[in-house]
Formats: sequence, C-alpha cells, structure tokens
Amino acid sequence: MKRFDWIPKNAAWLGVGIVFIAWFWHLFYYGVVGSDTSFFFQFVVAIMSTGLIAIVTMFMFQEQSKIESRKENSAKIFEKKIEFYNQAIDGLDEIYAGGLGDKTSHQLLFLVSKAILVASPDAADKFAQLYISIQNNENVSKCYGDFLRAARTDLDLVDQISDGTADSFDPILARLEGSIKQESRHLRYWSDDEKITIIRKYDKLKTGKGSWLKNEHGLYYSQIATWRKQLSEQL
Repeated sequence: MKRFDWIPKNAAWLGVGIVFIAWFWHLFYYGVVGSDTSFFFQFVVAIMSTGLIAIVTMFMFQEQSKIESRKENSAKIFEKKIEFYNQAIDGLDEIYAGGLGDKTSHQLLFLVSKAILVASPDAADKFAQLYISIQNNENVSKCYGDFLRAARTDLDLVDQISDGTADSFDPILARLEGSIKQESRHLRYWSDDEKITIIRKYDKLKTGKGSWLKNEHGLYYSQIATWRKQLSEQL
C-alpha cells in the first residue's frame, strides 16, 4: 500500500476531525470560552476531548473492520483456490483412469477457464500449458511438475521444502514426474461413441473379458468402470 492511499478511503472521518478541531480552535483563539479557570472553559475542553476520542475510536473501528473484511475475503479466496486445485487433480485423475475423451476434454477446458478466475496468473498459465500438453500428449510430466510448483507458490506453501533451500521436495516431484511420464505413454483419446461400443461388446462377453480388454484395446476393468460413470446417461 502506498504511503497516502488511506486518505481518500477515510476522507469523511478526516474531514470531520479537521472541522471539529477548527471549530474548537476558533472558540479558544477568540476567547469565547473564557479563561482556563472558568466552568465553561472546562466544559468545552471536556466536550472537545470526548469528541476527539469518539472520532479516533470510530476511525480505528473502521480501519479494524476493513482489516477483518480483508482477512475474511482472503480466507474465502484461499478456500476457493484449494477447491480448484483439488478439482484440477481430480480431473487429471479421471483422465488417467479412463483415458482422454469428449467429457474429460470438455471438463479440463473449463477447468482452465476457472483457473483464470481463481488461480494466480502463473498457476493458471501452467495449467493451460498442461491442458495443451495432454491434448497433444507431449511433455505432460514436465508441465505437470511445473503446475504443481506454481500451485504451491499460489497457496503460499513456498517453504524450505519447495523454494530451493532444501532438496526434500525435488526427489518426490522427480518420482511423481517419472510416474506421470510412464502413465502418459498409454494415454490416448477415446470418443464417447468408441467407449460405448467397447462397453457394449464387453458386456456381451461371457468369459475372458479381462484378456479381451487388454489384448484388443489395452484397457483394464477399472477403466471400463470409469467410463460407465462418465457415460451413465448415455448407456
């Protein structure tokens, strides 16, 4: 905050204080209240002191209310950020569980849009890069790691683990990126029509369902279960 940014925001109370002091200065300067031993002088001084205390108290109360409001808003924003990053991770989990498809691509696109509203500019940019990398299946693990770092920074989790002063976080992230890279090799796009066709053929089989999934499509039971949830309204 700049040095005098508070003046326009508190101009009303500042004006009241100036007028209040100027009025009493006028009374004292022209001797309207009499000598300092008179009852009227003491009475005016008491009123002036009470008024100044009231003005200062109201000013401090207003500032405290603004501080509390900023803290409350910051807490709400932090909660929204946590909610968004959880949604982002859940969305990525759904993609790797069931493959990239019409619904997951749509969800991921709008998560990128939501990132612009909730995440920091750097984290939103890194998530957009991750979205593009997933669509093209290129450099996914690196973009994923970059997104996680930006997210930690956005959540003020930059500490000795992640800011470079300690290497505790780097091996964890390196292992995670390695796993993501391995998983990304099997990531492919499945349209909703393709998923429905495979599910229906799968359901018609009496035996050897697992072998058929693996040999014909490189899929697993868990992926079929994920597809059923995604396409429940179409099946």
